[in-house]
Amino acid sequence: MRTLLFIVMSGALLLPSLSCNNGQRTEVNGDSTAAAPATDKTDKSEDYNQQLTYKQYSFSVNSRGQGALRQLTITGRDSASDLSEVNTPLEGNIYYASTADLNQDGRPEVYCFTRGTADSSGYSKVYAYAFDGKTGKPINFPELTSQQAGEYRGHDSIYIDEKYLVRSFSTDNSSAAASRKTIKYVLRPSADGFMLVQAQ
Repeated sequence: MRTLLFIVMSGALLLPSLSCNNGQRTEVNGDSTAAAPATDKTDKSEDYNQQLTYKQYSFSVNSRGQGALRQLTITGRDSASDLSEVNTPLEGNIYYASTADLNQDGRPEVYCFTRGTADSSGYSKVYAYAFDGKTGKPINFPELTSQQAGEYRGHDSIYIDEKYLVRSFSTDNSSAAASRKTIKYVLRPSADGFMLVQAQ
């Protein structure tokens, strides 16, 4: 009788423990399920969304799509009304976007810097628009000259420094700062919009 009573009491003590372990399994499964969207995020890592401001202007920069079918959209607004929307095909992934006023005319430009998805050398491109009035006019970013292309070894760094757009790249396989070439560009009007011209 004492043996039977001991078995019954032992079973009663085990039930809460098993129930607690089941709760722990549910929590672990819950954590795994919560982590699953990270895979979706990886699949959508090429999408880009950023809000930018410059004085009374606000902009939304978005890129969507896969591979060669990617699209860049820039929407903007000043203090009174909407600006014309920009839509253009896009190569690579946007890794940074910024506003500036390189020509100091009081009106903003929007700069989007991209890098190729399969380009291990880190070659960058610039998609930029100057909002002259309500319309975003394209800014042409020049290709490297033949001499610069001969020196080019990848690993671009493109950024805005006061009134300049600056491009820096490696000239050999070293990561040393002394082995990099830096080019400064200024913004100038052109026949169909604006263009970045190498500063003298």
